[in-house]
Amino acid sequence: MTTTTPEGFLRPIERLERVDFEVAASGIGLLTLARPDRLNAFDFDMLTEIRTVLWQANFDPAIKALVITGKGRGFCSGRDIIGLKFENALPPPQYRAYVRANHEAFDDLEALEKPVIAAVNGVCAGGGVELAVACDLRVAARSAQFMLPETQLGVIPASGACSRMIQMIGIGRLKELVLTGDSIDADEAYRIGLVNRVTPDEEVLPAAMALAERILRRAPQAVGMAKHVINACQSVDTETGRLLERLGQSVLIRTEDAQDGMAAFAEKRRARFSGQ
Repeated sequence: MTTTTPEGFLRPIERLERVDFEVAASGIGLLTLARPDRLNAFDFDMLTEIRTVLWQANFDPAIKALVITGKGRGFCSGRDIIGLKFENALPPPQYRAYVRANHEAFDDLEALEKPVIAAVNGVCAGGGVELAVACDLRVAARSAQFMLPETQLGVIPASGACSRMIQMIGIGRLKELVLTGDSIDADEAYRIGLVNRVTPDEEVLPAAMALAERILRRAPQAVGMAKHVINACQSVDTETGRLLERLGQSVLIRTEDAQDGMAAFAEKRRARFSGQ
């Protein structure tokens, strides 16, 4: 099946240099941050490449899920400090406009109507944590370390940690991580709800892929709608949340997948979801 992918607003990238991307026969796209010499720290070019892959994932029906990991001994050490010299010299209005690209990359990730799983394979610091929490689920290697060290640099984590993590792990734990800048290991990250699963180091990527495959057995439109409703319900009152649930359900109930899912339940067979 061939599709035409609109270019969108970003400059099209013909060759990826800071990330690797491949799609398995199962439809799971593996996005690997590929700057191991910098512990996969991201700069503006890497963010642009990530957004290019996400744009492709939005429009390519062959891509059914994403798993994100890092090359080498780290997942992502956050924003490349060397690249900060330019943006930190900008006047505040221009700085805010420039850094919005960070937020938009993570927002694109969160809004993708396909499951996204982070396979955290080592150091996960600063913006790397913010990248991971923009994913739907997180599988951590036993050796993984998580930290938000920005206060040691005189700034704060400002690409989603304060806003996304507050409901994920609670205000007290979030303040402790931000104010102290201390690192926590994978088991502690699991205990406080930052990660969903902890595995031996060599199993982190297979475990993330297996989790993605499990989700792919569910109805694709239902998975996408669930992401939207759950994300939106984080910032609305409960009555608005129930309205969003009803609106989402009113769309899904008329899909072919919903009809087959209900028929499969009655007939005691596995549903044949098509995404329609």
